[in-house]
Amino acid sequence: MTIHTLAALALSSAVLLAQNGDRKGHTMIDRVPKELIPPAPYLNQADALKSFKIAQGFVLEPLTAEESLTSPVALAFDADGRAWVVEMTQYMVDLDGNHENKPTGRIKVLEDTTGDGFLDKVTIFMDKLVLPRALSVTSDGLLYTSGDTLYFTKRDGLKPTGKATIIDKDYAKGGNAEHKANGLLYGRDNWYYNAKSAKRYRRVNGKWISQKTDFRGQWGIAQDDAGRLYHNNNSTILVGDQFRPNFFTQHPNYSPKVRASHRVGSNSVYPIRVNPGLNRAYMKGTLGADHKLVNATAAAGMTIYRGDNFPAEYNGRGFTSEPGGNLVKMIDIKRDGSNKPIGAHPLGKEEFLASTDEWFRPVNVYTGPDGTLWMIDMYFGLLQHKAYMTSYLRKQYSSRDLDKLQPNNGRLYRIRFAANKASKPLKLSGKSMEHLIPALAHPNGTTRDTAQRLIVERLTDASNKNINDDITHWNKYIRKAVGANPSTQLKLRGLWISEALQNVSNVFLKECLASKNSDVVSSALELAHYADNSENAHILTMTPTSQVLHSYLFALGKIGSKQSHNKAISLIEKNGKTALVREAYISGLGLNAKQVVNTAPIKDKNLQKLIKAAVAASGETTKTTGPKLTAAEQKVHNHGKALYIGAAACAGCHAPSGDGIPNLAPPLVPSDWITGNKERLLKVVLHGLKGPISVNKEKYNLPAVMPGIGQRPDLKDADIASILTYLRNENANKHGKKGVAITAADVKKVRAATTARNSNPYTDKELQGVK
Repeated sequence: MTIHTLAALALSSAVLLAQNGDRKGHTMIDRVPKELIPPAPYLNQADALKSFKIAQGFVLEPLTAEESLTSPVALAFDADGRAWVVEMTQYMVDLDGNHENKPTGRIKVLEDTTGDGFLDKVTIFMDKLVLPRALSVTSDGLLYTSGDTLYFTKRDGLKPTGKATIIDKDYAKGGNAEHKANGLLYGRDNWYYNAKSAKRYRRVNGKWISQKTDFRGQWGIAQDDAGRLYHNNNSTILVGDQFRPNFFTQHPNYSPKVRASHRVGSNSVYPIRVNPGLNRAYMKGTLGADHKLVNATAAAGMTIYRGDNFPAEYNGRGFTSEPGGNLVKMIDIKRDGSNKPIGAHPLGKEEFLASTDEWFRPVNVYTGPDGTLWMIDMYFGLLQHKAYMTSYLRKQYSSRDLDKLQPNNGRLYRIRFAANKASKPLKLSGKSMEHLIPALAHPNGTTRDTAQRLIVERLTDASNKNINDDITHWNKYIRKAVGANPSTQLKLRGLWISEALQNVSNVFLKECLASKNSDVVSSALELAHYADNSENAHILTMTPTSQVLHSYLFALGKIGSKQSHNKAISLIEKNGKTALVREAYISGLGLNAKQVVNTAPIKDKNLQKLIKAAVAASGETTKTTGPKLTAAEQKVHNHGKALYIGAAACAGCHAPSGDGIPNLAPPLVPSDWITGNKERLLKVVLHGLKGPISVNKEKYNLPAVMPGIGQRPDLKDADIASILTYLRNENANKHGKKGVAITAADVKKVRAATTARNSNPYTDKELQGVK
């Protein structure tokens, strides 16, 4: 509910917009004495630098002149280390958020023409965009957003050419800016991933395609060297995936019953400025005794540092921006025996970077092409979007002139380890394979990512006149690499470049399977089916460690023989304490489940159940849609679905599919709360829910309060009834039944009976007696 959410919710008047975040019954107390609130003057860049406190041994350096940027929110690097920045210029230009959809957004390219590391040249690549929020550079063009649409445009250097192609007209459809897709991170597996989205994108044979993936995060997305993704939401600083994307979803019609994303570290923050200027700072517990923010409320863009400037122990650490607390948090990340991420806070009750300047709004961080940590500072007063602003916060903003928009407000910094110089970015555009392949082992992870992307684009682009020579050169490298003990990074990159070609050399595969690095072995096992079957016998003789066990079971499923099935059953019976091992095997089996189900008896009843479900799903071509609705029922259903995804903003926390979002909100489809007692359901929807909750017999500890929508002026009783009717029908469809409707009269009745509640959220315990 902050800048990293960026949105639009149309109401009828400026007054309503300004008060839209108010909750009936809330007393908006000024908990911070006025004499303790320092002024918040707009500082020039030189003065702003004096407001920072940074970890020992590091320095903060401007990368651009302060007139270079306006409202920057995200960037991407091209093959020569230039920074492509999106400017969201119409976000909250005043307290009422007027003119939000005016097409004034821009994409700028910043470059260093003198070699001193300062980005002295600014080129406007594109303008007239509507709230752009994401971009990614390719060797021949640019992926970018404008409004709800994802586009791709060809380019000639720093000039767009021809007409832009629509890749997905519904890329960011639905909801307000709190719930708009963003990201476009080029993943290790050659797909582009996004936050606030359940889609990933890829170019295949010159065509852009999309595919379903797990719904992740809210603002910002990052990856580690193995390609595991990181994301978050406003109240959870960092969430890490345990496995590579789509690891559990290789069966086309079977939905796994596991979640493998985990909160990494705590959500505690330690600002160095008092924080009255937060939306719910009037609520007890938001601020501590020192009047500073206690837990994150605006966690935004993050990165996993993979550069060559910081000391070695910083490699692999997470850095997350928190503009509400005016800080950047560092988290040390380790992986346990099953690759589950675990976070620690090496600085204790201090932050890696913090400021006393209330205008300082860090919204994204990156490993730069020079090996340092790059940080986007939106340098903006009105962090909170109009859709959620309270009258308390409106007064806070205006009292310190934070609503007085300033020109050229954005800034771009780099954080450098003072004892080390920043590196010179490699210039890789137009380079031959001989130059690109060594860059796969460069000490800077951003450079490695770029080299991989460039090689994949060359080897898979049918219009590449030298494609045959390039493929020959690549295959020659792979053969030469065997026995030469290539670096871990060369092995990892070599495997995933081979994935793009859907052809893994057997000898290279065997080399990787023998690696002492578990990430290399896991990738080799997961891609072994792209080699010919001669390596199956070798895989069957392996004894997997706990860190590669799931990938090994996946590989056994891909082999799909009686011998592999027997070995998988034996391993699952020994290690089957969690559902992850079973689902890894099911995913590997895919449609082969039918072939192996009767090859050996299965003692593990949970595995029996899953394989039976996979076999049943193997014959499906599409998912069941449940019983057909009448025309009137379908109209209510469609209206409820549109509200769920759009104005009601339910999908922002529970995902568009209703599957829920790990570490944020439980599932609604299926959910025993949705299908259960309608009075209990309506109490929660009207007035909200807080604290731990049990859904489908599984415990969820909600990081934030679920707000009720009973006081929303834009949602009538019939609208709320439509949303719940839609959700009930979706639950029923899972079981081939018709859902029981909720009516406007039902909503009105419960609303009247609970008026004294005053939007005070319920707890699970309070409602336990209602079944």
